[in-house]
Amino acid sequence: MPRPLKPTTSYGARSPWDTSAAFEESFRILRSNLSVALADIDRPTVIVTSASAEEGKTLTCVNLAFAFAAAGRRTVLVDLDLRHPNAHRLVNAHNEFGVSEVLLGKRKLEDTLQYVELPVQPSGPQTGLYFLGTGADVANPAELLGTGRTSRLLSGLAAQADLVLIDTPPVLPVADTLVISRIASGALLVTAARLSSTIAVSKAKDLLIRNQTRLFGVVLNKFQARDASFGYGYGYGYGSPARAEPEDVTAEPPSPNGADSAHIAGTL
Repeated sequence: MPRPLKPTTSYGARSPWDTSAAFEESFRILRSNLSVALADIDRPTVIVTSASAEEGKTLTCVNLAFAFAAAGRRTVLVDLDLRHPNAHRLVNAHNEFGVSEVLLGKRKLEDTLQYVELPVQPSGPQTGLYFLGTGADVANPAELLGTGRTSRLLSGLAAQADLVLIDTPPVLPVADTLVISRIASGALLVTAARLSSTIAVSKAKDLLIRNQTRLFGVVLNKFQARDASFGYGYGYGYGSPARAEPEDVTAEPPSPNGADSAHIAGTL
């Protein structure tokens, strides 16, 4: 049994989930597909990233964490996007201190971990997730994340949880995600309909694989019914770097409300 996590503060979540049932169901499908991919990994740590900015990686990471927590999984959400932190806003938590202070030895983990209560479901008990924000800005994020303290931090969290989900910067602009992915179990790559280019997605995929990162799959975000013919052919062989052609399980539920709503088509 994992040791109990000891959060210092508790907040009621302002759920980023769309009110539509289709939107929530999309994340349940993604949760199910990812669970299958993680079946052979004990207490996994999964980074959620994208090729470029504005593709919806943070919203996807937060909602996926909510989905796992709602299913009773002890879930830890960690924001390692030290350059542009945003996850704390989506879960209604503070970012006064967090990862930066822990890695720099200024605070202990138990002093920075927060507990976020999920909105009460009519048919279920009160649930929640643990959240660790980025904390204060640092001058050289990649150098800080590349220290052994980051590995020990994630290993310590994983030892106490069923799943650690990590929001990281986009792959192409900075090296941070490649540094983090070396010590994680694997990655989900988020792409956006009508925004992501095949060249950028392919380059990000290649960089991760050359970095010996296990790719669990791709998440197609901001998808609508009119994009049904939208297909870049993401059959890149996501999964273990040594596995050339994994089985594809694609979920394409109906479109949620709004042009910018996050719609998930998970290929795992």
